[in-house]
Amino acid sequence: MLPSDQHSRPPPGLLRVLTLFHETQPLGASTSVLRVTDDLASYGWTMSGWLPGAGPLRQAAEDRLALVLEGERPVAFSLRGWREKPGIVVRGLRTPSYLRQVRAALERVRPHVVHANTLLALPEAAVARSCGLPVVLQVHEVRTAGLKTTVALTYATAIADVLVGVSDAASAMLRSHSGSTPVLTVRNGVPEPTQQPGRRDGAFTIGTVATVSRTKGTDVFLRAARIALEERPEMRFEHAGAPDLHRDEGLDAELARLVADVTPASALRMLGYVPANGVLPRWNVFVCSSRSEAFPLATLEAMAFGIPVIATTVGGVPEQIRHLESGILVRPEDPEAIAAWLVRLFDDVELRDRLGRAGAARVRREFTLASQADGLHRAYLTALSRRFAPNSVRRQATAEVT
Repeated sequence: MLPSDQHSRPPPGLLRVLTLFHETQPLGASTSVLRVTDDLASYGWTMSGWLPGAGPLRQAAEDRLALVLEGERPVAFSLRGWREKPGIVVRGLRTPSYLRQVRAALERVRPHVVHANTLLALPEAAVARSCGLPVVLQVHEVRTAGLKTTVALTYATAIADVLVGVSDAASAMLRSHSGSTPVLTVRNGVPEPTQQPGRRDGAFTIGTVATVSRTKGTDVFLRAARIALEERPEMRFEHAGAPDLHRDEGLDAELARLVADVTPASALRMLGYVPANGVLPRWNVFVCSSRSEAFPLATLEAMAFGIPVIATTVGGVPEQIRHLESGILVRPEDPEAIAAWLVRLFDDVELRDRLGRAGAARVRREFTLASQADGLHRAYLTALSRRFAPNSVRRQATAEVT
């Protein structure tokens, strides 16, 4: 059964997209797509969404989409996930029913294009493919090489009419397995800040926005905080992000020890999930300590606020930041380097202001919602052409975007 939705059906007579979301929280991948619905509407696209269960993303989706449908997703992508309640057997028994709900949603919306918003939406995308619908599969992550990645990307290539990477790094990963399937790079954009930064003349505050996980380098951020505080005890640190979304074994105990090592204890606040706009205006420096990123929104949002960013040289981050021009880049797994730059920025107001201004200008110039929407519009049209156009048009569509 499909839960109740905002409208009975999308408006008729327009090009329709059904986006397959993989998460129930309003995190980066989902937020990036929801933000461009108005810009895509200017091209004639009506956006609907499929959610894999109830959660906070529902309200954000209903505010932006013409139609929102959902079903409780039993499918997992690791043995540990399959073992979680209600267990492997029950999950397996519920999967066929769940996939039938996805098919029912496709029949209800009758989309011209299906937008799978992550590799984790491959089961739902496979249903769309079986219905003969054009599929655009967007990848917001850069995965390490290995059998699991090879299997996922090979399967994605078999299902998708167009593959979209959110950075050159993500697209390079896709092209290594894409064969004849076209790959298009569509970088995420961010909106202009809706509020001005605060005066920032109180405590010098360093912040980060990221889920609590090894992938996002939460432990690296805490180590950098401890080291920097030894030299500049006036600093304050804040971490904004939901806990345990990545289920890293042993991480909670390790982070508890790291938090206990921070001196003074009042210098660190673990805020949990809060919207970025609620914390960015009061921060003096933003840190991205991730071990892996495709094209993080949080760094762009901080730059848009004029906050100097220190970030690791992973994935698509160097496509956002030019070292000592629009931010600072450091190697991953290097809390000492992060701490050293924090001390430098604490002491050097001129450098801090210059990097903040340059970062904001770069975002306004290169990472807009309009350019992101234009790229997705092109991806949708390419998928339609490859599925339904004459052979000569299909070949040209592939050549233009690969």
